[in-house]
Amino acid sequence: MKELRLQVNFIFYIIVMLVSLALLSAAKLFLEMQLSQLAAVQFTIAITAIVMAFIHFMLALSGQNKVTICNQGFSYFNLFGTRKFVPSEEIHKLSTRSILGLKVIQIHLIDTKITLLAFKITKAQKRSLAQLGYLA
Repeated sequence: MKELRLQVNFIFYIIVMLVSLALLSAAKLFLEMQLSQLAAVQFTIAITAIVMAFIHFMLALSGQNKVTICNQGFSYFNLFGTRKFVPSEEIHKLSTRSILGLKVIQIHLIDTKITLLAFKITKAQKRSLAQLGYLA
């Protein structure tokens, strides 16, 4: 069984942190303008995004949260932390593209699409996936 573990996409975490910091600074501005409800919502969203990204980043670095592509299919963790497995018969193709400098992996299934932001594929892994028949 040929197995590929995707690498952590550090640019994703940098973008999440920058957006969260921008929300925090906007919340401070709205607090000074006496718009406390809007500032509280922004502050809550920013802190939640920072905490979730930090936890996901630590899990990804420690190997707890990983994406595996092999001959039998595709294994990943969903948003709620449960492991999901998609058999290779349901995978039509796997595509990578760059959106605003952020590498995005899309796995096209029979009826849906799975998008991965926090992981990336190296050139050597792309060659291996092409040999497995995942990349068109």
